[in-house]
Amino acid sequence: MDGGEPLPQRRRRKKAESGEARECDRTPLHTSVGEKGVGAQEDRCDGGVEKKDEEEWFPDQKIYGKYEYLDHTADVQFHTWGDSLPEAMEQQVVCMFSYITDLGTVEEVGESDVEVSAHDMQSLLYAFMDEFLYQFSVDGFVARRVTITSFDRETWKITAKGFGEKFQPRVKHPQGTEIKAITYSAMQILEDEDSQKAEIFVIVDI
Repeated sequence: MDGGEPLPQRRRRKKAESGEARECDRTPLHTSVGEKGVGAQEDRCDGGVEKKDEEEWFPDQKIYGKYEYLDHTADVQFHTWGDSLPEAMEQQVVCMFSYITDLGTVEEVGESDVEVSAHDMQSLLYAFMDEFLYQFSVDGFVARRVTITSFDRETWKITAKGFGEKFQPRVKHPQGTEIKAITYSAMQILEDEDSQKAEIFVIVDI
């Protein structure tokens, strides 16, 4: 899908300019279940990303989920959040498809079933996103909404449904940016032990 038509302004945060002062709350609010392992505490810090209000980022674009795009060298980073880890994972898939096309043009007229298993939380997230990307590559299915129906932390399994339709580039759906692959690079899965709220950072190859 190289050379596609540009989508409406994407919800992106730009990294702060070099040397620009930024505040960072060092209170460990989240428990990482990512590459540092369960129990590792993460600083509540942007890593150089400048915070702004969503209205300032995207004044003309309707928000379809709890996600944003973060600029990254040569690639793009998806940042999602939710009231639970499953919701934040669902939002990663929605974020991915919103980068491929304008979800405002996608109708929920079809369904897609996904079932994946893995050996830890990071590989489970990877397999979950990769399966939806595979279905898009093979069948052209674009999910505007995703629901995880089963989430098993003990056996590392997810069952989910995607709701959307077959991609019709230029006919119905604007063609955005091709996503070549999900990556493990700088992947972070963060949870608040008390509230169970979660946020996830994933870099994809474009």
